[in-house]
Amino acid sequence: MSSVLCEISHDELPFPKSSRIQLIVYFLCCCSILVVTLHTMNFVTGYDPLDYGLIVTDYISIDVWSFIHTFTFVGLGFLVPGRMAMFFLFGALWELLEFIACNINFMGVQAIWNERFVNTVWDLWFNSIGYFLGQIALAMYVTRRRKAKAKKKKSK
Repeated sequence: MSSVLCEISHDELPFPKSSRIQLIVYFLCCCSILVVTLHTMNFVTGYDPLDYGLIVTDYISIDVWSFIHTFTFVGLGFLVPGRMAMFFLFGALWELLEFIACNINFMGVQAIWNERFVNTVWDLWFNSIGYFLGQIALAMYVTRRRKAKAKKKKSK
């Protein structure tokens, strides 16, 4: 897989006519709309249905939001491969923003973003797993397209 990722040309990436920055902005806007919509449910219903703890112990904190983290980073890994450190930093800065916003209770977000530190660590882990899975999906996508192209060329 890693050799496939190293050899991917810009033209082989999904949406080759779009700039990577443009794709990141579009994708993150879609994810932001999803997150805002899901948080709005908290204000409407009085609870966050995605805050349901699937596995919660002193050292493990996995809730449904963990899968939102994974989904977001799968998309980033698929659209912008080879930038793991940059996106890990992005995720860490987001978690820091959540922490600061909760501690100053910016716009009442403490009700929806207040989480234990162990959950923050697991969020970062799910970000990393998601990004890695996105790169695997991209490698599979490119490999499949290359095989189809070679098959097409061979049949001519």
